Amino acid sequence: MRFHTCSDHLYSLVGEPSAVHNVDAYSSQSQPYSSLLPHQVQVAFKISYEHSRRFIGYLHDGSTTSLGGGPLSRQQRSCILDLCGFLKESNTSYATLADKLLSFGIQRQKVHKLIDCIFFHGQRILGSQKDSNVGRRRSSSVIPIHVEITRVQTFSVNYERYLMHRALRESMVEFERRNYGMVPASESSLKNMLKRVRVAAADVDVEEEKSERKRRRVEISSSSSENCSICLEEMEAGSYGTSMPCSHMFHGGCIVKWLKQSHYCPVCRYEMPTTN
Repeated sequence: MRFHTCSDHLYSLVGEPSAVHNVDAYSSQSQPYSSLLPHQVQVAFKISYEHSRRFIGYLHDGSTTSLGGGPLSRQQRSCILDLCGFLKESNTSYATLADKLLSFGIQRQKVHKLIDCIFFHGQRILGSQKDSNVGRRRSSSVIPIHVEITRVQTFSVNYERYLMHRALRESMVEFERRNYGMVPASESSLKNMLKRVRVAAADVDVEEEKSERKRRRVEISSSSSENCSICLEEMEAGSYGTSMPCSHMFHGGCIVKWLKQSHYCPVCRYEMPTTN
């Protein structure tokens, strides 16, 4: 079974640890954060990575059905950066974070965007903490920041088969819009090349045939009766039909309607002139 990647999204959340994470676990020092120099403070990152996969099946009409999800994968990494280097977005801080994120299997292009997001939100958190701790004592020179990354991948089954059916449907619609590839005969050929013909009776008189030709300028079919190949109904003796240059005869209304759709004779494929 072949799978096609429909979407691959990354979601990130950068924030302070929850109440269950005690900052005292990072250090036993007891100094006000605002009284420490930047090089005396460290930023401890805990990066949580969660990878989920879900599968959908494509039906012929393009609708989808859920096929469930794969096993959830969870990983964690941690690293400690100097506050000064982090605030200046130094190459060392950048490389350390990139190494941790790449170890999750995240694409390098997306890693760069994630690091920019971590720098931006991490510096905002540090700035707010410094302002809120002026005049207060902080029991740690290590500032914890948590980064939560969620990757959601969607895979499809039978996607190629759906594309094939969609292409066929679109081709049929276009084929129908173009009159199934048929080219009509020109209006001038309908007027000049079709002849009105009377189906001869079995006992028709020769003199009567001649007078009929002169009077109505019509030809007399040599056959006493024929079937119209379009409607398949019998052309009764004495009735009138329409003959093409190939001598095949049809009901007048049948052949005119036919030639306005296709310029071919329905019996022998004789080609009538077209406007093109």
